[in-house]
Amino acid sequence: MFAENALWSLKPIKEIKIPINKTTNWGLNSIDNFILRKLSEKSLSPTTRADRRSIIRRASYDLTGLPPTPETVSEFLGDPDIDAIAFAKVVDKLLESKAYGEKWGRHWLDVVRYADTAGENSDHPVEDAWRYRNWVIQSLNNDMPYNQFVREQIAGDILAIGKNGKEFADNIIASGYLAIARRFGHDIDKRMYLTYEDVIDNLGKTFLGLSIACARCHDHKHDPITSADYYALYGVMASSRLPFPGCEPKQQPRDLVPLVTGDVIEENNEWEQKLKKLQHDLIENPKKELIKVASESYRMLSAGHLPVGKSVNLSSDPIKLNVKKGEAIQISIAPNTNHGADTTLVELKIKHQSDSGNQEWSTQDLVDILTKGNPLNSNNATWYFLDIGPEGPRLLSEKAEEIDGQSSLKKWSIGGLPSVAINNGNDPIKAWTEIPARSFFVHPSADSPVAVTWISPVTGKIEIELKMADGHASGDGVIWQLQHFANHKIHSSYEKLAVDKEGIAKIEEHKNKKPISQTDYAYAVAEGKPEDYPIHNRGDAKDLGPIVKRRFLTVLGGEILGDKNSSGRLDLADKIVSPKNPLTARVMVNRIWAWHFGRGIVQTLNDFGNHGTLPTHPELLDYLAKEFISGGWSIKNMHRIIMNSATYQQSAQSGTGVKYYAGFERRRLNAEEIRDSILLLSGMLDESPGREHPFPPKSKWNFSQHAPFADEYFTSKRSVYVMRKRNRISSFFSLFDGPDPNASTANRSQTTVPSQALYFMNDPFFHDCADQLSANIRAIGPVERLEYAYQLLFSRPANKTDHEDFEAFAKVMAPNISNDPEEQDTEIWRSYSRILMSSNEFLYLD
Repeated sequence: MFAENALWSLKPIKEIKIPINKTTNWGLNSIDNFILRKLSEKSLSPTTRADRRSIIRRASYDLTGLPPTPETVSEFLGDPDIDAIAFAKVVDKLLESKAYGEKWGRHWLDVVRYADTAGENSDHPVEDAWRYRNWVIQSLNNDMPYNQFVREQIAGDILAIGKNGKEFADNIIASGYLAIARRFGHDIDKRMYLTYEDVIDNLGKTFLGLSIACARCHDHKHDPITSADYYALYGVMASSRLPFPGCEPKQQPRDLVPLVTGDVIEENNEWEQKLKKLQHDLIENPKKELIKVASESYRMLSAGHLPVGKSVNLSSDPIKLNVKKGEAIQISIAPNTNHGADTTLVELKIKHQSDSGNQEWSTQDLVDILTKGNPLNSNNATWYFLDIGPEGPRLLSEKAEEIDGQSSLKKWSIGGLPSVAINNGNDPIKAWTEIPARSFFVHPSADSPVAVTWISPVTGKIEIELKMADGHASGDGVIWQLQHFANHKIHSSYEKLAVDKEGIAKIEEHKNKKPISQTDYAYAVAEGKPEDYPIHNRGDAKDLGPIVKRRFLTVLGGEILGDKNSSGRLDLADKIVSPKNPLTARVMVNRIWAWHFGRGIVQTLNDFGNHGTLPTHPELLDYLAKEFISGGWSIKNMHRIIMNSATYQQSAQSGTGVKYYAGFERRRLNAEEIRDSILLLSGMLDESPGREHPFPPKSKWNFSQHAPFADEYFTSKRSVYVMRKRNRISSFFSLFDGPDPNASTANRSQTTVPSQALYFMNDPFFHDCADQLSANIRAIGPVERLEYAYQLLFSRPANKTDHEDFEAFAKVMAPNISNDPEEQDTEIWRSYSRILMSSNEFLYLD
């Protein structure tokens, strides 16, 4: 069917002898000797070196996706070192920028078809996919060795074993590479075989440059990959647990991976159980006991509705009853139908006559001492101020020594309401309503009545006088009740409730010992049930053939992967990055080369098989692969080797010669570079890293095939942080050839269509950025404006022709605006800013 030896990419990477260049001193490093030899064979010559302005703009966009600042350009132009040395310093500086990881992270996210949605028919949001995106960016900024970069993405959860903290979490997050695979159909649990195909397809293309998924239905027609090879890898993936993002019949996600170790989770669970016990023993039990005792001895003395603007006076006919020491009298106020203006003035007076003399207790006695405590002792009696709503009974525990800036207003409350309060001043105070001088008042909350309780310090007959008045003439009044709890145990129950404060303190102390404040989760992979899987005859998941052992591709050794205790993903990762594997280093250096030059040494970046193209410079490819491995798999080191070559530093050229690198091929900025640049140059770019997206709460998810997730979220952050949907690609990225997140994008295509020009003419976002740029330009002196604009956008000074063009434009525009010079100046610069930001000089790199 095929001859294995015919596939060039499977041959071992050779030790390459660097060609000797005897005819010219053009070259700067070994790359140039390979390029020059091929140019000689094709009767071509390299072009001249690019000028410093062109090369710094090219390098800045290549490494950071952003234009160089005028200050950076000026520093480079003024560097007295020879061009090669000065440029090497520029490269080093750009590689240290955090913008580097954002630019090159986007390259990688293209290849691994990153998206923030799942791709099934309702395209469910994937809330935690962003963690993998940010891990990629940070890993590239840290120059993580590529072999480690690969291993963590394929088996990060396994590598995390025995680690803690950030290292543990990062390993877990890295396996999000496998997790972000597309989901399919209506009920995705029934279509996981398609997701495994997507994983295998992307893994093969991304790391090996092989179209392994072509062997799902039959042996590969062109490359040495059998159907058994495919299902051997299928078993590895099916032995792993991928997260479930949700789908139409099962809206909620599951199987996300916690970003803390099992020990921490267990410790946290123990902490949670102890917290529940403390809350039960110190708070819930006293509440239950008080409710029980109160219900056994309950007696209603009086009750009623206090209408708006009215009062109640029981003083002329006091309530007389016998009490025992420790029993309670309680007045409670609750909202009527409507809650709001429920401030209620209360004067409760209790009198007792005995042989030893007369005693009296009153809420008026509390006006000067209210905030000394709750419970509060006065004249041998104890007063309690309570919330008796759904969360109660509980003491009002929050003390305020002033209300609305008024120091004579003081209160006890919980969360502001319900409250018991006083005005201890000698004058009325105008607050939310007018509060009388020397008054005691209460205010319930919407669902919680407020209560004032008096514990009797005596045994015998008492008289109760009660006056109440509406303190805020609005709404529909309040409901009030005066009760007697005729059980001496009620006092001890209140005392236990008072211990609530100590309980809260103990609970707060325990809360401060929580192992983790919250458990974050990653959209990541975990080990599943290790198992070998059968071949699906003709790709039909219902027509099963023989079982295939989990193993690597036969043509790359066919070693067994995993065992009864493991999926085999770590073994797979190790085989992929093995120095004996000739594909991995070749594929990656070819990508790096292509992302600098616009074309790869192998132009089919994802296909090193027989359907792919042959390398134009096979020895150069192997030389770079060897350098990559011997240099510790450092991607940044590869940038330095490539960019410090004379080949990279050539001036721009068109024609067939650029295929062999006779000159640098001019290119247009890609979608992200356009968007990020116009944000940056307008001063509107938020350069801080992006995080999660503002998806709707999971509890409200109800996405379907007919009403899929389709939100768009504006952000002024860099484009790599923009939310990407699978099923509905945003119009801007579609217009300017952004990646399709349903499939691996090895290299961006470039189209030129009329709608792109219309974007610059009509799009509100572009116009907003241009308007802001024009405002920034107009903020400086008129003489310097054009120079400032050209340095900012084009990294060069404005020349005589530029000034003449602007003056001609302004002369034509001015009469069509108004007679007001200020309006003319504003509109001229707004229009000219749009022209500059949509010009070819801005949109293309030389």
